[in-house]
Formats: sequence, C-alpha cells, structure tokens
Amino acid sequence: MDLADYIRLSQQEPALKSLVIGGYAVAAHGHTRATFDVDLIVRGADRGAWLDRLAGAGLNLVAQTSSFAQFSPTSGGEGLDLMFVNESTFDRMWQASEERDFAGVTARIPCLDHLLALKLHSLRYGLPHRTAKDAEDIEILVRRNKVNIRDPRYEQLFLKYGTREIYETFLRLLCES
Repeated sequence: MDLADYIRLSQQEPALKSLVIGGYAVAAHGHTRATFDVDLIVRGADRGAWLDRLAGAGLNLVAQTSSFAQFSPTSGGEGLDLMFVNESTFDRMWQASEERDFAGVTARIPCLDHLLALKLHSLRYGLPHRTAKDAEDIEILVRRNKVNIRDPRYEQLFLKYGTREIYETFLRLLCES
C-alpha cells in the first residue's frame, strides 16, 4: 500500500477524516525528502473505527500507545503511522488545513504553522533518532517558505511547542547565516 491507497481507505464510507503529516506533508510544503511510511493525524475518538478499517484492509498492528498506532501492510508497500489527537486539536488543524493532490488523490495537510508546531513538539519530546530529521525539516521549511522566525508570532510558536534553547538555536542557524 502507498499514500494514495491510505487516503482512499480513509475516504471510504463512512469517511474517517485525517490529515497527512510527516514526510509527505513536509514535501507538500516545499522540502522533499525520503520517507518510508505514511503518517496521518486523526481524531482519538475514531481510534476503534481506524483499527477496524485497517485490520479489514489487511494491515497488521505493529505497536500502539495512547497517542500512536503503527501498522504494516501484509502485501508490502509503505507502513502507516496514526497519531491520535483530541477533538479540539483535530478540529483546529482541520479548519486551517490545505488540500493537496497526491498521485491523483486529494487529501488535506496541516497549514505550515501547524506542521512546524508538530515538528517542534517532536523535536522537544522526540526520540534521539528523529532529532536530526525533524531539525532539518524545520530549517528547510522555514527557509523555503521564507518564514521570519523573529516575528513574535513565530517566537511564540517555537516557545510553545519547542523550547527557548531550540528557538535560539534556530535563530543562530537561520538569521546569522
């Protein structure tokens, strides 16, 4: 299975809303990089429906926590990671999301600010093996989208989802180079 297959699966009736995040969303915002799975953000309230639908499509549940579930297809292709968020978080992200075409299938991605927030959160709390990838994503997304991180709005975003140290590191990296 690939991204288009997962999007189609989410759109089957009854549709399960999702936002494409991770490497595909980063690419849609201007930074193409290798990715080995599909990442979707979904409502936590839809967890049972997602688990049922994905099992019915032949995916194996590999691991899960209260916030994440990881699946692998039995027939090969890309794996799928679901990130579960509460209703208000999902609705806020959905309302600001943007539509994109992925191999002839339309899906929604987070707006740039929400994608940066997800990346900053991951950088702040993430696993060591993700640090370099998330930091590079933030750097290139900021550069390619000409984001002025000195703007108080972006300073607040970095401090809310990252840390002062992360913000100051990116200031040095992006504003002094």
